[in-house]
Amino acid sequence: MELKDHLLYLSNLDGIAGREDAVGDYLATIIKQSSFKDTFKNYYFGDLTTKKKRVAVYAHLDEVGFFVREIDSAGFIRFQPIGGWWGHVILGQRVRITSRKTGQTFIGIVGTLSEGSVMDDRVVEVDKMYIDLGAGSRQEAADLEIQIGDMITPDTAAQETATGNFITGKALDNRVGCSVMAGVMDYFSKNELAQIEVLGVATAQEEAGTRGSKVAAPKVRGDINLIIDVANGKDTPKAASTKTRILGAGPGICLYDKTALADITLADALKETAESNQIPYQFDQFTGGGTDAGSIQLYEGKPTIVISVPVRYCHSWNSMVHLSDCENAVTLICRYIENFEKKLGELNDKF
Repeated sequence: MELKDHLLYLSNLDGIAGREDAVGDYLATIIKQSSFKDTFKNYYFGDLTTKKKRVAVYAHLDEVGFFVREIDSAGFIRFQPIGGWWGHVILGQRVRITSRKTGQTFIGIVGTLSEGSVMDDRVVEVDKMYIDLGAGSRQEAADLEIQIGDMITPDTAAQETATGNFITGKALDNRVGCSVMAGVMDYFSKNELAQIEVLGVATAQEEAGTRGSKVAAPKVRGDINLIIDVANGKDTPKAASTKTRILGAGPGICLYDKTALADITLADALKETAESNQIPYQFDQFTGGGTDAGSIQLYEGKPTIVISVPVRYCHSWNSMVHLSDCENAVTLICRYIENFEKKLGELNDKF
């Protein structure tokens, strides 16, 4: 299967923070290197006992979503957001509620409390919304085996756009990263390196405070850490005074986010790799959010950087990514690692 097919499949899987098993299990079926899952539900690919230099390629498994907070006497469900949401993308949407007891899913519609007209400039607050299952009472909802804590995700289906250049769907943050990481691991399963072990790491609970990476970093102990994540595109009308994160213009070499500063030597090496291989790229900075890089970088202080893939309409029912940006992210990472291997070989020859 191609990266596109994996991304379509991964987008349709449901996996909020702490409920990522379906996503990790799928990756374990498509990545050829040996794998294991820890008790925190992080997934690791490659030989963690290696004596080689370690290049760790991280991507988080979880998507933003919700869980059932309360079921009222009339059968309406109040919900708890997990991850960052804007109220204006939620109201009126279809959701899937997954019963953790049976695994069955149920469709609901997000409504709001009746407080007069909301057809103005106000954004309805999330805590004023509920999910309408069509249940007439709390007991009817209970009869469906729905309970407090059950996972809620957008009800949408990933698809390729008519032009064939883009994928739209939910959870592109960060199933895009998972697809890119899987592409890198596939390449090195066929092109094994003598001096470097490429380790794939799929982390849990990034959207709930970058928690999984805090558990994973001490296990992985990467000599170089490459974190793949997405960044909200600023190339749409009136999105920004200066167009940035342009879809189709290549992956981002991220110099800054709220939790981590990139290793500038690593950033320059990626830039040189891109330019020498005619791989399109963009410099990027996250001024409004953090990533797994923060906790990974602080474990042993090893060179760490985020490779960002621009995505429009992030944290919504339907995000959009340009397939070439995903493919170029795979190529950039693979060429960089191969260059690093070559430099290690030159050093060994010299000394």
